[in-house]
Order: sequence, then structure tokens, then C-alpha cells
Amino acid sequence: MVSNVGVYGSSTGLNRTRAEEAMGKDAFLKLLVTQLQNQDPLNPMENTEFVAQLAQFSSLEGIQNLNSTMTGMAGSLGALSDMGSAGLIGRMVKAEADVFERVAGQEHGIGFELGSASSSTQLTISNEYGLAVRTFDLGPLPAGEHEIVWDGTDGSGSQLPPGKYSFSVGARGSNGSAIGAARYLLGFVTGVNLSEAGGSSLYVNGTPVKKESIKEIY
Repeated sequence: MVSNVGVYGSSTGLNRTRAEEAMGKDAFLKLLVTQLQNQDPLNPMENTEFVAQLAQFSSLEGIQNLNSTMTGMAGSLGALSDMGSAGLIGRMVKAEADVFERVAGQEHGIGFELGSASSSTQLTISNEYGLAVRTFDLGPLPAGEHEIVWDGTDGSGSQLPPGKYSFSVGARGSNGSAIGAARYLLGFVTGVNLSEAGGSSLYVNGTPVKKESIKEIY
């Protein structure tokens, strides 16, 4: 008797390939036909048992079709979501990031959020080689969000070349202990990359960020 068919045992899911699904149906039919060909003519299969197995096969095919439909719907919803990202072009956003692309002649909004009040705070910008190129001494700050606008100059006022930069925050409380700071970028969405694997990404002032990193839209 054919048994344990139904939903492929424990392997049910939207990630099965069409080849695997086709093999499942073929295997079921092959087993059923073999069973009919080799049954005892003096003790043939009961009609109710045969109908039950056909119903089981019908259920199997229905579940496979449903899985295929759901997979198609998931892909369509993902594509719609990616296309919807294009609607953010020109909007100001806040994105979790600590690395950004400096564009010549452009100011860069960078910020951080302190978990508690600090007695001293420094924000340091480094170039792509990890060398500090500018340090802002921000003094004591209350807990919460803080932002600066960097004009792309070093401590002497000279313009730094375009390229990849990062920033870090060093904050300490009144007892000298370090305070954590979540960092983010502020800027306008200038483009959307729909071809990236794993979902679209946005360009915030030319810096690519994952769509999931966008925390606020203004």
C-alpha cells in the first residue's frame, strides 16, 4: 500500500524545486500502478481503499500547486516592494551606517544616539585607510540623538579628496565608563539599485545602504 505520501513527509515548503515536485507525483503514481499490477487477484484492493489513495494523490497535487502559487506571489510582492523603493528618491532619510562616500563639494550629515548622558564626547572621521582626518570635540551631551554636518575638510580647513570615509564616536560618562552610540547617516535618497541580490539597496547622498537600514523618512 502506498503510504507516507501526502506532503513529502517533513520536507514540505516553498523552496522545493519543480523537478522535486514532479518526481514526487511521478513516484506516487508509479507506486500506485505497481501496486495495482501486483495485487492478489483473489484478494484485490477494496474500492474504498483505492478511492482513498486517489484522494490522497489529489491532495498532494493540490498542495504542490498551492506551493507554486505562493512562491510566485512572494516573488511578485518582493518585486513590488523593490519598485516601491524608487518612490523614496528625493526624500530625506536616516539610515543606520557608519561608512559613507564623500562626494566633492557636498556636505554630509552624520549622527549618533547616546544611550545615556556623557561627560565627554568625540566624533572622529577616518579615511578609507583608517587614518583619522578630522575630530570633533563635542563635550558633554545629554542622552539621545545628536547630529553634525561635515563639510569635507580636515582640521586645517583643507578639502579632503572624495572617497570612502567612516566615523566613530567616543563617549564617556561621569564615572569614566564608555557609552555606546548607534551611528547613522542623514541625507537624500539619490538612487535605487534593483539588481542587488537579497533585495534592493538605496543610495543616500551617493552612499549605498540596505533598504532595511532606513529608520526614518522625512
